[in-house]
Amino acid sequence: MTAHPPTTVDTRDMVVVHDSFRREFGQAPALVRAVTSGDTARAAVVADHVDLLGALLHHHHTGEDRLLWPVLGPRLPAADRDTVARMESQHDGIARAQSDVTAAVTAWRATAGAAERDDLATALEALLARTTEHLAAEEEHLLPLAAVHMTPTEWQRLGEEGVDGLPRRQLPLVFGMIMYRADPEVVRGMLAHAPLVPRVVVPRLARRSYARYARRLHGTATP
Repeated sequence: MTAHPPTTVDTRDMVVVHDSFRREFGQAPALVRAVTSGDTARAAVVADHVDLLGALLHHHHTGEDRLLWPVLGPRLPAADRDTVARMESQHDGIARAQSDVTAAVTAWRATAGAAERDDLATALEALLARTTEHLAAEEEHLLPLAAVHMTPTEWQRLGEEGVDGLPRRQLPLVFGMIMYRADPEVVRGMLAHAPLVPRVVVPRLARRSYARYARRLHGTATP
């Protein structure tokens, strides 16, 4: 087992990201089912949202595959390595469920048909079940290990990867989605290493961007 520093990493930022996934994916099936059959304009709005969530989840997991498992796994006692293997296996299951969602949303977007709508909602519920199980397992079993076996620099790199891989035009919306109802202290920590101007400006832009988005999607800025 590789030696690791005694510093404990603050992993609460990961929980904030997880909470945003739980909330947004949790609301998605009902959003889909609420669309009237044949209303292609509204279906396009909701379908775009579903596609965005899928892209964000894939991006999040790709970062973990590159910068979390390979770093953490070799440092763990043999008894804990099964935890990493289980997390990786769950990623594979989530990817398969997301593939079903992608196919279903493509079919629904074309006609907004009732059958296609119901197929998409069902696929989203299956993805939600897998995702919530995985996020809970990460928080219970994986994050405590990361807190003591990774360095703050390594953990920060994982967060930076999550931001750097996003299109710049989406950053305010995505950050607004993440910080919505998040602990302000954790949000400040997530921005602590950003330059002064983004550190001050981004939260304001993010709140406004997400509020506009939520009104269009949910009919309210506080879904």
